[in-house]
Amino acid sequence: MKKLLFFPLLLLLSGCWDTNQAERMYYIHGLGMDYKDEQFVIYAQIVAFTNIAKSEQPNPDATQAEVGVAKGRTFDEAFFNLYQSMDERVFLGHLRYVVFSENIAKENKVEPIIDSFIRYRELRYTTWAYMSDSPLDEVLLITPIINKSITLSKLSDPLSSFSQSSRVQPIQFRELMIQLNEPSYEAKIPFVEMSENWSKEDGPDPVYKFKGISILNRDSGFKGNLLGDDINGVQWLTDKTKRSDVTVKWGESREPYTTTTVDEVHPEITPVVTNNKVQFDINVKLVVQTNEILDRNKLNSLKKEIEQQVKKEIEQTYKASLQFDSDVYRLSEVLYRKNVKAWKEYEKDGKIPLDESTIRKLDVELVKVKGERITSD
Repeated sequence: MKKLLFFPLLLLLSGCWDTNQAERMYYIHGLGMDYKDEQFVIYAQIVAFTNIAKSEQPNPDATQAEVGVAKGRTFDEAFFNLYQSMDERVFLGHLRYVVFSENIAKENKVEPIIDSFIRYRELRYTTWAYMSDSPLDEVLLITPIINKSITLSKLSDPLSSFSQSSRVQPIQFRELMIQLNEPSYEAKIPFVEMSENWSKEDGPDPVYKFKGISILNRDSGFKGNLLGDDINGVQWLTDKTKRSDVTVKWGESREPYTTTTVDEVHPEITPVVTNNKVQFDINVKLVVQTNEILDRNKLNSLKKEIEQQVKKEIEQTYKASLQFDSDVYRLSEVLYRKNVKAWKEYEKDGKIPLDESTIRKLDVELVKVKGERITSD
């Protein structure tokens, strides 16, 4: 009888035998992936959660993160080589982002790495993906402005700043896999660079900056980068844009330039198949906010300038993407969704032929101006 009473207690105790102590583990928060001399190079950012868990403002004298590096002939071998230099067990369940180098993209290794990643049961599809040509070990050691927690950096939490300025849209592994496996088999990944436009008492304070996007193709890998002003048109052809700005030169104002805030973007792309050719009609509706005091004539003039500027940016981005045969607006996918029969007839390797005449009609309409103050004419 005593043995029967003791047996359930043994079952309860056995459930704790294979647990891992949280303080006896290393937590990888960010990864850098490179490919050099036919070897994979992994840069692992280990975060000290004990220094940042209690407050958004960590101890300024404590180390927030360290970066280790390891190489291998395969992705998995590089990870096992990394384990050999670590004192404790590694946990990947808190991985927030991966930064790919241009080298690894040009070698068409991004998709195989993602396929390997998702086979780890600890990893999540919500991991953010980035591209960079900066030294990855330096990128992973950047801390946010005023020494805020590294877990709140632009790479760890991009949606915070995206809600205020939506020029470059962040992307997670889940969306990246979808874009690479659906027509036109291309994906747009934010291009990250190190910037020193911030300073503190002892000198420059490096930060992250989204300089543009990198275009990846499922079959051919890296296609090219859209940087600087060449990226501006992308934000006007997605309804995921939350907030942006348009600056126009306006002769009727006391100042030569004026900037308005764009609060809503509503794009519509319609495929048109005529004379054995596929073209597209694009209509973009905008809702903006301005602080200008205007009369009715000046308001109409400002609307016209904004519409022309947005149209110019859409055209500039499209022409820049054609230089490396990229379908930056995913027009092929639009045709696939709306007229799959025509897509099957005209597609080649998942993409329809594109040139400057493919966009048949482009209309930009400013449908509402919030905050307008109209004076009497």
